[in-house]
Amino acid sequence: MLLTTINQILILFGYMGMGFFLCRGKFLPENTPTVISRLLNYILMPATIINTFMDKCTVENFVSKWHIMLYSSVILLFCIIVGLLFGRFFHKDPYIQRIYRYSFTVCNFAFLGIAFVEGVAPELLFDYLLFILPLNLYTFSLGVAWLIPTEGNNGFSFKSFLNPICISLLIGAVMGLTNAVRYIPEQLNFLPSIIGGASKAMSPMAMILTGFVIGSYPILSQLKNYKVYIIAVARIFVMPLLIVVILNLLNTPKDIVSVALCANAMPLGLNTVIIPSAYGKDPKLGGSLALVSQLMCIITIPLLFGIFLQ
Repeated sequence: MLLTTINQILILFGYMGMGFFLCRGKFLPENTPTVISRLLNYILMPATIINTFMDKCTVENFVSKWHIMLYSSVILLFCIIVGLLFGRFFHKDPYIQRIYRYSFTVCNFAFLGIAFVEGVAPELLFDYLLFILPLNLYTFSLGVAWLIPTEGNNGFSFKSFLNPICISLLIGAVMGLTNAVRYIPEQLNFLPSIIGGASKAMSPMAMILTGFVIGSYPILSQLKNYKVYIIAVARIFVMPLLIVVILNLLNTPKDIVSVALCANAMPLGLNTVIIPSAYGKDPKLGGSLALVSQLMCIITIPLLFGIFLQ
């Protein structure tokens, strides 16, 4: 597992290096992150979710695996409490506190997490998608609200759940539970192939986007904030280590421990870059969190996975 993990990291970082090179060489326009983000959100990630759910989301699987979402919800609550308790100690500005709070709560469980699970343990992908369902619901509600710089408004709206990821989860679940693929007319049997083909492009594009975003900010200035290192170590190493140890002490099934580790050991995500930028805020802090945690994960992920995913 250790060699498999290291190999997958090198593959993903290779794609990220491509994005970094394209950015620094100015081979693509400045709005490239926006374009790729929309491609991922509207096409590639929904295709990955639908492709997995329509194959794996049977009545038997769903009934036998509902407890995965329960474990996920409890772990998410723990992470939210950690963020609420410690986020306020890192800055006086309320909005910056919310960025730190968000960073304590979730990491890049979507773009990078799905890509990593597909490469290291594809047999766990369905379990992983079930596990991150509560995380997606949090991200598109309270999480986004924390990152939106509005005065006197938390930014929460139930309309936030009407997004491509949540919709694709519903579509994939319905297709899987009803076995809708078998009812597709022979003239339209190319549709599953299109969905499957699009899902294969998700991982490379997600990492190219990560590299492009990181490359758009000065490297040295992103490495000078000591608070970023504290957050990164706590979120990508200490917290997943604590979560896995507690789960093992509770004799939690191995598959749940594995997906919990995958979802919580990933580097910090890009929402702390993308959302502040969209609202005219300086995304430097989010860029620093993403860059430092990405670099640290070269060591922390093989270490954690080598110990706990034997």
